[in-house]
Amino acid sequence: MARIATKEKAQKLRKDGESIRTIASLVDASKSSVSYWCRDIVLSKKQIEFLQAKSKHSGRAQCIALGEEKRKRRIETVKSEKRMGAESVKKLSTREHYLLGLGLYWGEGYKTSNDEFGFTNSDPHMIVIYINWLVKHFSIKPLDLILRVGINTTHKNREEEIISYWSKLTGVSSSQFTKTSFLKSESKKEYTNHSEHYGTLRIKVRRGMKLKYRVLGALEALA
Repeated sequence: MARIATKEKAQKLRKDGESIRTIASLVDASKSSVSYWCRDIVLSKKQIEFLQAKSKHSGRAQCIALGEEKRKRRIETVKSEKRMGAESVKKLSTREHYLLGLGLYWGEGYKTSNDEFGFTNSDPHMIVIYINWLVKHFSIKPLDLILRVGINTTHKNREEEIISYWSKLTGVSSSQFTKTSFLKSESKKEYTNHSEHYGTLRIKVRRGMKLKYRVLGALEALA
């Protein structure tokens, strides 16, 4: 598994104008990995000219120019498609918003035989959308929610900070958080943004049995 710190070091070197070949050597990674990590980084004209001048082979210099042109076209394509995607969404109707929430629950909600109505995810945007869905379509209030954080033991000293983060994001009092679930598995990743990691959040609705089966019924109809 590629280390996060290695990836970020490679991206920094690329922004500084280093070649993919040189970066791969400096961070001890394959050229294909470095190329993938840096695919969205466009070099300036001056940086490209510097790399071409440094290259001893005219063929390689030409490849540098062609590669950067291809990268620019890719980035422009990505931007264009994202704009089209954003335009296609615009404002959601009530029904569309309801179906969006069903889709989120279908992917991340409790669907087993127990009667608990729960949902777990780490994406703050998804969490906010999900809670808004509960409020808008089922009149669930913040007091109806029970939250629990799940995070690696390496973040144990940040427990209070992490709970505060999720409390502010969701509008749910920290007193409604149950005991934090600390995962004891050793992480194989090295993060440079260790202090910006907040784990996952489990959201359960008090006395949510009827709501669970109503939602499961809707999902069965969709299926």
